[in-house]
Amino acid sequence: MSSASAKAQATAAVNNVLSLVLPGSAKIDHNSTKRQNNSKGSKAQLINANLKKAVRVRERDAHSIKKREQRNRRKLQRARQLAEDKVDQQAKLDILRKHREEDSLTAKERKFLNKVINKNVRDLKSWDVDAEELHELQESVLRNTSQRSSLQKRKRKQRRDDFDESKKPVSGDHRYPGLTPGLAPVGLSDEEDSDEE
Repeated sequence: MSSASAKAQATAAVNNVLSLVLPGSAKIDHNSTKRQNNSKGSKAQLINANLKKAVRVRERDAHSIKKREQRNRRKLQRARQLAEDKVDQQAKLDILRKHREEDSLTAKERKFLNKVINKNVRDLKSWDVDAEELHELQESVLRNTSQRSSLQKRKRKQRRDDFDESKKPVSGDHRYPGLTPGLAPVGLSDEEDSDEE
């Protein structure tokens, strides 16, 4: 018994190692003692097939690694380009500021400066609108949550009141001192109609 379980564990370990080293390789069956080479082909063919599978897996992995590296390179390149553009823009603005202070702006520089100013003003106005919209959104969320919570409170109170009403007895309390429950006093009948007479 122990030798069979040990053999099964060893076979499983070998299969795990083979799957790590040669992905897609055929697993070893621990139940069969003889190899069935006739149905699968010769050992050389099996080795060749396993190597081809391993090469395909490596190529696929290499392709995905290349794609990932290309994506990272593109991200870095975009970040560098943005940083360079920002530095260039700042240098241009410094030159324009210096020319404006010296009153030596050309028509082209004045036009560019006006465009930059208009763009900055537009951006600032759009930020103000966003702040207003954000404030309105916050107010509407607060209104909705307060309405929702008050509605939930009303429903809870209504359910409690309904429960309390259903708990109350339908008829009044007809207790008389000295009598056991369910017995009427002497001279009165159990019927309610006789009370009206």
